[in-house]
Amino acid sequence: MEGGNRLAVGFLNDQLDACEADLRGRLEPDERVIALGRAEDITLRGDIDSGGAAWTFVMVSDRYLRWVPYCRLRYVTAVGLDDVTGALDRTSAHRYAIRLRHAEIQALRDVPKRRFLRYQWGNIDAVRTFRITTLAFSRRDTDAARALREELALRDVIPRVVPSPPRKTREPPQYLVLRPYD
Repeated sequence: MEGGNRLAVGFLNDQLDACEADLRGRLEPDERVIALGRAEDITLRGDIDSGGAAWTFVMVSDRYLRWVPYCRLRYVTAVGLDDVTGALDRTSAHRYAIRLRHAEIQALRDVPKRRFLRYQWGNIDAVRTFRITTLAFSRRDTDAARALREELALRDVIPRVVPSPPRKTREPPQYLVLRPYD
């Protein structure tokens, strides 16, 4: 079991290194990287609590927010920070999400190949148009989240804080007591 975990962590680290190398290759000559990190692109799902295992690599520079959903290089997306017109902040427990309203961008994304009524199955890549992007971070104080807010503040885009809905109360656990069978 431990060997499997090491393989998974090694695979993720290799993917993140490949994402960083690719994004650094896309930098403009005098562009400066401010922060790197991981998040989850929840633009299509929209729920802060549906954020996964942070398989989205994020790079914040002095000009762009760049990210690679699912660590798949074909999905590389970038938004010019000067093109961001508004932002919303939201937290849920320790999770933090920022929703950016920006100029229209086009990005390749994974979409269902077939649909029938409410059912969908299969995968295919398609170009989607976005005017809003939502990234979920594990915490509000991650380097990438903090750098993104600071860069937006330099452009007079101050995220509006949206109160989170109250969390559902958890029922106390019910324990199964095993008794000898008579």
